[in-house]
Amino acid sequence: MSKEKPVKEKVIKPKLKQSETVVIKRSLINFAAYNPRKKNPKIVHALKTNFKKVGFLGGICWNKTTGNLIGGHKRLEAMDLIYGYDGSKVKDYDIKVEQIELDLKTEKEQNIFLNNKNVQGENDFELLAELLPEINIENAALTDYDIGLIESIVPDFVFGKNDGIKEEIQELKQKSHKTKEQVKSDKKKIKSDISERQQSFYFTVTFNSYMDKAEFLEGLGINGDQVFVTSKQFLKALE
Repeated sequence: MSKEKPVKEKVIKPKLKQSETVVIKRSLINFAAYNPRKKNPKIVHALKTNFKKVGFLGGICWNKTTGNLIGGHKRLEAMDLIYGYDGSKVKDYDIKVEQIELDLKTEKEQNIFLNNKNVQGENDFELLAELLPEINIENAALTDYDIGLIESIVPDFVFGKNDGIKEEIQELKQKSHKTKEQVKSDKKKIKSDISERQQSFYFTVTFNSYMDKAEFLEGLGINGDQVFVTSKQFLKALE
């Protein structure tokens, strides 16, 4: 009888290099001194609150080669606050990270890439509106701006258990109501500001809420969802 040849198992090689999930000591991690992201205590506080509520879900990317953070600076700041980390051995703690090994140039590129809005997804506000009755808006860190966008795109959406926030938004609308005379006064002021600041490349106008901004722009005949408006658009609206 002929012997059957053993079947060789195929070894499937990974198509992509992947990070390794490891638990390391906090003291091994350096904040990247070059990190271009602005400081924002409000975001750190929101992350800290969320971690205390549901636990730390990960999201920290660490370069073993340099010891620098690539992504997750604010997450680590929030964890430091929770553990009271001050750099001492007594306050050191274990933390889960995605460990990779990159040269410094690639690390810097990835630091920018991971925080670049151009490579991040956008919300489908119609689908988001369907989710609102099932969730707590505050726990999902949705802002008045987000709710305003949803309301403008899906005006008949249901707030569900978030009626308190709905009432707050209605109050904002009432407070932000302006007469035609006030809108005309705003237009004159803006036109005056433009003529006085002709030497500047741009200027910034801030509002207390999304609804304030939307009503102001719509009073000028500009889409309330606009984020950037050119001087030509402004001047044309003021004519």
